[in-house]
Amino acid sequence: MKNRFLSPPTWLFIALTMIEVAFLFKFVDLVPQVNYDVFFSSDDPGYKADVGISESFQRNDSQVLISFTGDIHQPFHQSQIKQFGDMLLKFDEVASVKSVMHGPRSVNKALSSPFWQRLLISDNGLSSNMFVTLKPDIWGGDLSQFASKLEHLKAVFETDGFNIKISGFPYITELIRRHLNQDLRTFTLLAFFIFGLVVILIFHSWKIFLGMVVSCLNAAVLTFICSHLFNIKIGILTANLSTIIFVITLSHIVFLTFNWRHLHHIADSKEAAREAVNITFPASFWAMATTLLGFISLLNVQAKPIRELGAAGSIGALLAFVMALGVYPAFLGLVSPSREKPDTFVKDIYQKTFYFFEQRKWLVVGAIFGIMLFTLPNLKSLNLDPSLISFFSPKSEITKGLKYIDQHGGSNPLVIVVKSKSPEPLTTKASVKQLMELQLRLENHPQVGTLLSMPLLLEEARRSSWLSFLFSNKTLLKWMSSPKYDEIANGFISEDYTSTLLLFRMNEEGRQQHRLDIIAEIKKIIEEYNFVPTLTGGIYALQGNLSKHVASSLIFGLGWLLLIFVGIAFAAARSLRTALAMSVSIGIIPLCILGIIATLKIPLDIVAAPAANIAISMGIDAMLHMVNIYRRLSKTHSDPSTLWAVLRARMWEPVMTSMLIVSSGFAIFFFSSFPPTVRFGGSIVFGTVISAFSALFIFSLLANFAGQIKLFHPANHQIPPTDRTHHFKQSDLN
Repeated sequence: MKNRFLSPPTWLFIALTMIEVAFLFKFVDLVPQVNYDVFFSSDDPGYKADVGISESFQRNDSQVLISFTGDIHQPFHQSQIKQFGDMLLKFDEVASVKSVMHGPRSVNKALSSPFWQRLLISDNGLSSNMFVTLKPDIWGGDLSQFASKLEHLKAVFETDGFNIKISGFPYITELIRRHLNQDLRTFTLLAFFIFGLVVILIFHSWKIFLGMVVSCLNAAVLTFICSHLFNIKIGILTANLSTIIFVITLSHIVFLTFNWRHLHHIADSKEAAREAVNITFPASFWAMATTLLGFISLLNVQAKPIRELGAAGSIGALLAFVMALGVYPAFLGLVSPSREKPDTFVKDIYQKTFYFFEQRKWLVVGAIFGIMLFTLPNLKSLNLDPSLISFFSPKSEITKGLKYIDQHGGSNPLVIVVKSKSPEPLTTKASVKQLMELQLRLENHPQVGTLLSMPLLLEEARRSSWLSFLFSNKTLLKWMSSPKYDEIANGFISEDYTSTLLLFRMNEEGRQQHRLDIIAEIKKIIEEYNFVPTLTGGIYALQGNLSKHVASSLIFGLGWLLLIFVGIAFAAARSLRTALAMSVSIGIIPLCILGIIATLKIPLDIVAAPAANIAISMGIDAMLHMVNIYRRLSKTHSDPSTLWAVLRARMWEPVMTSMLIVSSGFAIFFFSSFPPTVRFGGSIVFGTVISAFSALFIFSLLANFAGQIKLFHPANHQIPPTDRTHHFKQSDLN
């Protein structure tokens, strides 16, 4: 009767969990933060250059862009734009509005102006643009209310002949935040349902299920609380952290539970739980260490979201280990393994699948190596600099809007500050003429959608008054710097007239080159015209730098991680040959993941990029537990081939169960409405499957081969067979 109900320690853990959850909802901000500063680290050189531009020029690139499609010459179309803009100006968040009716004040005037025509009229003449500048205290903060009001205004004004499309980085970041907020709620509910269903089906114990829930919930909640205390915000990557911590905690729990199941000779429940912890602790400790190092490897990346995931994930990896081996055994101790009724149906499935794959183990090994070798040549075409458009579903309205805006004038802003190589100011006739020639040359670049520059602004100033020929370029620019003209010239010329700003809207759709390569081409053209590009900024450049950091984290981060894992493998296995076998088996995992991504031409964005680090960190778990059991079984088995075959049979069920639970956990991400999250989950699911079979077959066969080399002696050419199917006694599996 004593095991029918919960024990005092379990009641205490449940009570503490409820207190932690209450504290979390009361004091921790669970709303994902997605804004300019969340994407880009303040110590990144590219970000510093962007800040430097803002200190010298009035910025006009971080705006909300609205496109109005229809007959732009109709009075109704122009009237709608006028009313729409006037309504926007009443919003507390809006500083200014520029459109064909707010600036040139008519479509005809906009069409006749080189400046306004480039800024406001699409290249096909079938739509016009509106640029909405937000107030400084709003940009970078909470844009949810502004976005909701803007969308409501769109719904009111939009008709069949007057279509409205919204873009711009402030609006895009708000949409990303919405997707993440929705995912955070959805994944939390799905995690309980899917994990609970899998655990109940496999272990058939509500006490084990309750222990799993309490342990995983403790690890996830405390991770968020600790992250909050260290000022780590919930962002584009850490929004998925709850599911990641659930999975990591469950990985420890699965191996602990299966080790407990093998303790049939211990009748006392608490003693069996303690012994299971003793058996599991060494492998779980090293598994925690590898997962921890996987997250720590992300801390050196300049990309701020990846660094935040590394910091929060490191906290979570430690807490997952503590909760799995500190909290869960109290619930495990409520049930005795000797009294547990095995599910013969589930057991039979595990045995049949094991013998099926065991008889075809060389086919499994060949398939994994085949995937790696087949996809390896495609790694050079890995898309590490995907378009912003790829962040949204191809069928979504935002994607349709982004594509339309991108095709008719570009969608992604780039800013380059240039100086003349000569000491003269840029307002001289010669400099202005040369800048205009540069303008026309750059507009012919295939990746440039629209370009605005100081010469265009001067042309507009001269058009605005028939007396303008009496004034110098410097006087006209001072005129355009007055409040009457919204100080527009301050966005294109410095106070000393020695630096000028080029404002690009770059094309994203169909781009094959890396953004930084395109920027390098543009800078080379600028230098050909006797100008020096001094500063580069804008979202386009920052995203290019961000993707470069992502690439470096993949190459150098994975490289260092694998080297560190060789040391951990040696410390855990106490054998150089076994450690090398483990390292080769682990190294296959990221090559398969990245190879498949490259072959299928899947964008590897900032969200999906850390998947390989996390996958190999979790993939080593099974190998470490196999080494731990190998060392225990080696005391009673002298034949290495038989020993590794027995080990595969014993570890098949826990490794496959762990694979099933981890895959189910990250398969939750398939329910996301945010494509990068789907790609992140899919990468880890694929990596988890590869990890499981790599551990069971590639690692065990390589380790067995290494052992045979060690035992080989010229006097004895008898090598234990490895290709036959073994028959096992129950004592071997215990």
